[in-house]
Amino acid sequence: MKVEIVAHRGYAGVFPENTMEAFRRSLSLRADSIELDIHHSREGIPIVIHDDTLDRTTTSIGVIRSLPVSEIQAADAGSKFKVEFSGCNVPLLEEALKLCQDCEAGLQLEIKEQINEDEARALLHLLSVYNMSKRTMIISFYKQNLDLLRRLDVNIELGFLTTDPIALETLVPLTPSCLCAHYPLLLEHPELIQQARKLNVDVAVWTIRDIETAKQLVELGVYRLTSDIPLHHQDLQQ
Repeated sequence: MKVEIVAHRGYAGVFPENTMEAFRRSLSLRADSIELDIHHSREGIPIVIHDDTLDRTTTSIGVIRSLPVSEIQAADAGSKFKVEFSGCNVPLLEEALKLCQDCEAGLQLEIKEQINEDEARALLHLLSVYNMSKRTMIISFYKQNLDLLRRLDVNIELGFLTTDPIALETLVPLTPSCLCAHYPLLLEHPELIQQARKLNVDVAVWTIRDIETAKQLVELGVYRLTSDIPLHHQDLQQ
């Protein structure tokens, strides 16, 4: 089984998270997919950023939902990580979709907030415009988001994020679906992996930060690894 290596926020351990510079560099290091987070601007435009404010990762401050796109994109999202990355901006989701489309990369798109039907339809439309629907798994801690998306699209893959054991049967109506677990959960409860497979639910983990943990999870049967650092397929096969 081929392992899918997913660059968490664009390998956030070594590059400024959720920036186009991080995404480009992680793909140049042969990540199979990128993972990114979205919130919506005041205009309702999907913005790639983890937090609901600019405060932690940029040189600016403010709540994403209350700010116009022009102000969000004026923020420096690189210099707080390292000065060499000064000038990286907060991307629009469209920028990341175009990058993935052009290089045939996969995408894990995390919705960090509860969204409404109009926003859900707009996300699905954007994925379709960039021919990314079949290469994207939309993930969220909010099951309401996933239920809404499944009602609107019967084909897109959906992943439920969790740090705790769940009743896996609840993911069956979302098929094609995935249990996206914080990796310590599966190390403590490896039986969840086989239980999920029996229900035709895929399994993925976040966030790996060392090769030994990655190899341990592959041996348990987990083949989608989201990591903050570059992993390489050959290292997982040794």
